[in-house]
Amino acid sequence: MKRNYFVILLLFGLLVIGCRQAGIRGLVPCSGVVLKSGQPVGGVDLTFVPVSTSPESRAASAKTEADGTFHVSTQAYKGILPGEYQVILSKKEPKVDNSDPSIPENYRTVSYIEQMGKYADANKSGLSAAIPKGGEKNLEIKID
Repeated sequence: MKRNYFVILLLFGLLVIGCRQAGIRGLVPCSGVVLKSGQPVGGVDLTFVPVSTSPESRAASAKTEADGTFHVSTQAYKGILPGEYQVILSKKEPKVDNSDPSIPENYRTVSYIEQMGKYADANKSGLSAAIPKGGEKNLEIKID
């Protein structure tokens, strides 16, 4: 009887591991660079919002390195589903409220100021990307 429980637990464990490794089917590699006036922009969060309203579509994201390069992920998995995307950029700078020096430093109000202007607004960004079935390794996001 104990052996049956062991076999059942072993099979269940293998099933769980197999499902976790499967990830999201159909992801393709996507990487590129964000350029402002031809210069790389670091520290930018990118969000790829699918144009399709299909239940299978997924948003994806990335963050630029100091040299402006990025690698896209969907949830916790590397890659993006092929398709059309609207791209949103966000880079927030913290601003600490130092108006009341009697408040201890670790209790002061922190707000974040958006640095990307219209590119942080889904309705105004005007940025898009078409990811082919083979992926995209040289995607350039150009902003002014």
